[in-house]
Amino acid sequence: MPFAHVLVPYDASDPARAALKLAIALGKSGAVVVIGTVVDEAAVVAEASSAVAYDPSPEMEALDEEGNELIADATAQCRAAGLTPVSQVVHETPVAGILAIAKEHACDLIVMGTHARTGLAHTFLGSTTEGVLRWGHVPVLTVRTVDHVAADPFAVVLAAIDDSEPSDAAAHVAAMLAKTANAKVTGCGVVETLPIYENTTDYGFNPEDIIKEVRTELDAHVHATLERAGLPASTPVTIAEGDPAEMIVATAKERNATLVVTGTHGRRGIRRFFLGSTAEEIVRTSDTPVLVVPVRR
Repeated sequence: MPFAHVLVPYDASDPARAALKLAIALGKSGAVVVIGTVVDEAAVVAEASSAVAYDPSPEMEALDEEGNELIADATAQCRAAGLTPVSQVVHETPVAGILAIAKEHACDLIVMGTHARTGLAHTFLGSTTEGVLRWGHVPVLTVRTVDHVAADPFAVVLAAIDDSEPSDAAAHVAAMLAKTANAKVTGCGVVETLPIYENTTDYGFNPEDIIKEVRTELDAHVHATLERAGLPASTPVTIAEGDPAEMIVATAKERNATLVVTGTHGRRGIRRFFLGSTAEEIVRTSDTPVLVVPVRR
């Protein structure tokens, strides 16, 4: 098992149940499963501060009871699978609480469900999963539904590769999975064709010629990246054309991948809202579980 301590934040939602099922699968391979529940008292505190002679104790006690019930529910599911998990309830905001639990228990992987918000709801509200992706320092494994959790989550891995440091980090994790979990790895690069069509015609170039040249260079680059990470030269590589996130998700489905591995730049603040992220788009749209690897500074 390539990961020693796996944290699964649990709130009993369908995505969280999928994450727990995935964490249990990893636990059966030897990982210690840590169940975390975050009790967010911010709303109760805000109400208490704005009211006169208001006692928030009953509401806080109810939140604590709910947190303990969530832990009991998740623990029962683990024990039914033959695992004895570690558990913790923290009083914090969701993202900060999850990261605090991960740090305290030296977790080297966080497994989370995602609700796949899109449009304005995503832009302005974000999500706890994406907050952990942006601010965390360990890989985050995301899953959407229970139906897409494989008994062997690392059996068939699609590694998304481009010309970036996050891509190098993803390749190294894919190589680690190949060595420790016997994963079958395929590298995937995507030629983003829209900018080529938009820019080449203005200068009189044939876009198809440019795309062909970029495909050749990208194929060589993906092979080189995988080899630098320690994978054999015979590792298969596929090159797609189109929108990067869309084509990576489609390729994973075509190849019956059980896992997509991708890197993330970890952009934060206002830049995130305007620049977006291929990794986050993959997380929002992929039915296949996605392992997002941050660059280690």
